Amino acid sequence: MIRFDLKNTAAFGAIVLAIQPPPSMTFEDIAERAGIPFVHRNGAAGDKFYPELFGGGVAVLDADGDGWPDLLFVNGTDWRTPRRSRCALYRNNHDNTFIDIATGSGLDAVEGYALGASVADYDNDGREDVFVTTVEGGRLFHNEGRGRFLDVTDRAGIRNRDFAVSAAWVDYDRDGLADLFVGHYVKWSPDVEVTCAQEGVKGYCGPDAYKPVAPKLYRNRGAGRFEDVTAAAGLNETAKAMDVVVLDYNMDGWPDLFVGSDRVPARLYRNDGHGRFVDEGLRSGVALSEQGTARANMGADAADYDRSGRPHLLVGNFLNEMLGLYHNTDGQQFVDVAPRSPVGRASLLSVTWGVFFLDYDLDGLLDIFAANGGTDESQGMDARARLSQAPLLMRNRGNGAFENVTPSLGAAFNRPMMARGAAYADFDGDGDLDIAVATLAGPAHLFRNDGGNRNNWLSVRAVGGRSNKSALGAIVRVTSASGTQWQMVHSGSSYASQSDLTLTFGLGRDTRASKVEITWPSGAAQTFPDVAGNQPVVIDESTGLRRAR
Repeated sequence: MIRFDLKNTAAFGAIVLAIQPPPSMTFEDIAERAGIPFVHRNGAAGDKFYPELFGGGVAVLDADGDGWPDLLFVNGTDWRTPRRSRCALYRNNHDNTFIDIATGSGLDAVEGYALGASVADYDNDGREDVFVTTVEGGRLFHNEGRGRFLDVTDRAGIRNRDFAVSAAWVDYDRDGLADLFVGHYVKWSPDVEVTCAQEGVKGYCGPDAYKPVAPKLYRNRGAGRFEDVTAAAGLNETAKAMDVVVLDYNMDGWPDLFVGSDRVPARLYRNDGHGRFVDEGLRSGVALSEQGTARANMGADAADYDRSGRPHLLVGNFLNEMLGLYHNTDGQQFVDVAPRSPVGRASLLSVTWGVFFLDYDLDGLLDIFAANGGTDESQGMDARARLSQAPLLMRNRGNGAFENVTPSLGAAFNRPMMARGAAYADFDGDGDLDIAVATLAGPAHLFRNDGGNRNNWLSVRAVGGRSNKSALGAIVRVTSASGTQWQMVHSGSSYASQSDLTLTFGLGRDTRASKVEITWPSGAAQTFPDVAGNQPVVIDESTGLRRAR
């Protein structure tokens, strides 16, 4: 939330992993020596324009097609007209270093005040494209190859002028083309900014001062063109969207949408399989807190953290609200288990933006990461709160419980910051997942995972054939001696950010997978027996499994 103030279930794959103490490992911030000097610019000059508090996101993409994850840090700008945001695009050199290739890339002069990004190959040409969210609506960039991107927003038929924070690509109609969902926050522009003050001192207004806006769903018609199907899809209800998560919560094969809104009930849109979405947020139990109040809903993700066979929801919230950890009980109802667990206690005083599930220690159980940071000096009203805050990592103990292991992960990881967007990927190719974090008007951080790969792993990159090229909606199941786990390929999640579309599975002590199965959005299914661990593989819908590199 951006606030004004001045001052029991059937087992999908039984967990047989032994609960072990946390491994000895750290997250070292290597951003500076890796060649990532990026500093976010929010344009603050005393006018207290509302978007100045939102910061920027970070997206993982393969900008140059070499099979290694690159980084896009989304930047703001000042408030002069016309506004141009210079984002930073860092190419992975495959040796723990990066080089900024933004100049001349097309992403060095984004039209508008940029906030976030979402990545997918929308035209199935084998190159990942980018939609950048902006205060003015957003811009669509086609990947022309070799690190060059062309703004095709107008040509593609994306006509949007509303304040957009988060977006996600989703093949909602399963026609083999990635469609675009854009979540809108509030009706805002510098010309209609609301003046808020306390004791005569001008400050930032909160969400209640602005009118909500409906999202947009753009259906991909092919040939690089999109059409606005928001109303026809039943998505024209207003909200104050901060995040969007693509998930199949009822496991019917059709991608659904969770949309978290600031101080407005969250929505859980069930895809009916006929081109329409039905809001089940209130009925399912994810719209409000246990106390029946709408929370901040600033970042979110979905995954099956307990191997129940169903995806559960993780939602970042404001100070004194704690994380929401909505356990999917039966494909229809969710129960927030955070208030009675270490997850709630550890996050009570945090202002959480980017959040996601990841297996940081590769033990086969998904853990929780939260990027935290305050908004303005208003948090001084609570003596326990801090404006700059350290990240939070909750280790999955394997019995539905989590423990806070943040203090054990090194001095750099425990340093307070004004975090906003966050994303993960295996940037150095050693098997374990590293974390990139963007901050508000501050430096970028790249936390290298040192020690996670003491356990075994398998990474899977899915490439669609009949399905969309990015394999959005594909479900990968990995079975090893310790049981079965699964993940779904999805864009969006976190806050204004996107993690790698490659799926990383921790195998713990298991050295190989007895089988790897994939179910494609097209309805096709493939099974590959006896796959060795500790390697990256590609599964192509047309040609099968191969080693990635």
